[in-house]
Amino acid sequence: MKSLPVIYLLKPLRKAVLVSLCGLLPLSVQADTENFSLDQESLLLASLGDLQQNQMTGAMDKLRALIKEQPDFRLAQLIYADLMAAQGGALSTVGNNGRSDKKTLQGLISEARARMSVDRYKPQPDTIPGSLLQMSPKQKHVIVIDTNLSRLYLFENHNGLPKLIKDYYVSYGRGGVDKRKRGDLKTPLGVYFTTGRLTDEQLPPRYGSGALPINYPNAWDQRLGNTGSGIWVHGSPKDTFSRPPQASEGCLSLSNNHFTELDNIVDFAATPVLIGTHFEWLDAQRWQQKKQAFAAVVDNWRAAWESRNSDTYLGYYSTSFNNGKMGYNRFSEHKRRVNESKTFIEVDIENLSIYQHPDNAELFVATFTQNYKSDNYSGSSLKRQYWVNEEGQWRIAYEGDPQKGKP
Repeated sequence: MKSLPVIYLLKPLRKAVLVSLCGLLPLSVQADTENFSLDQESLLLASLGDLQQNQMTGAMDKLRALIKEQPDFRLAQLIYADLMAAQGGALSTVGNNGRSDKKTLQGLISEARARMSVDRYKPQPDTIPGSLLQMSPKQKHVIVIDTNLSRLYLFENHNGLPKLIKDYYVSYGRGGVDKRKRGDLKTPLGVYFTTGRLTDEQLPPRYGSGALPINYPNAWDQRLGNTGSGIWVHGSPKDTFSRPPQASEGCLSLSNNHFTELDNIVDFAATPVLIGTHFEWLDAQRWQQKKQAFAAVVDNWRAAWESRNSDTYLGYYSTSFNNGKMGYNRFSEHKRRVNESKTFIEVDIENLSIYQHPDNAELFVATFTQNYKSDNYSGSSLKRQYWVNEEGQWRIAYEGDPQKGKP
């Protein structure tokens, strides 16, 4: 009688899960059965590739090496223990052989699916998220988080061209996404910026090796009435290698080794963090065209201000404009009065960055240093604008200095 592949000897639930997962594996991973210098995630995928091809020895060797290197990798423990049981050998305590409760098991299955999808949905080489439109020369990196894939992508600024240099598995809020109120356990969606650094000594053990707070609620969140605080990019509990995709109270959680690596790369303050459920990846030509179109919108606003034609200038502002101090009517009266008092206005923009909301194509955020000069005043300030698309016309709904209060 022909022997069944070892995967069919597992318990029914896990058998179905592993059959499904192994079917997601790309050939590049399936073929890699000898490389033990892989990172933890790649080693797990390679072991499942061996399992798919009924190469039991290779799968077991890789899982054994992985657990020895990372004994708190619960997903690897679970698979290893079940394979031991399928062989009829003595059980290792690391896998618990199915004694995990249902919630824990479902979390591990979700984590496995998320990790297995990494190559199936991996962006094409040299493509760029359409939301990442322009990096400031001062911005060395941008963090892009696709919650739908439980993936964090790290881009590096190469003379204005974003280059993907790292990607990591990431967990997000157990309430899901699109945070609106305090305590909803959701992760916010939008354009954010890191605001500092918290060390592991400053944090409870559940945050792992440190945290990078982001500026939720930002000015747009506040405009919408969204509440809550304390949304961070941080590590995992110190007794756990990683967490299921939806496991935090709204934060973004990496394994501690990945957080430490990320933490050693990015700036503590003002690194953009784009969080969304879907990103369109553009080739270099399409990305350049989109970048130029959005940069032209900001430059046309600048030129209209220099013209001192208040009607043209105020046409770039939404009638729903509100900067927290004044609405559109009061703002327009003030600007007309100021512009009419000038004999000339010069506006120069430096260090411009532009990011589109990943889940709302009708909103983008521009941040820059504004150098203003007129016949009786000159000065520089940092400005952040939220632009909305109103019937095909981009208009400013908010602008202010992000260094003054909540940006």
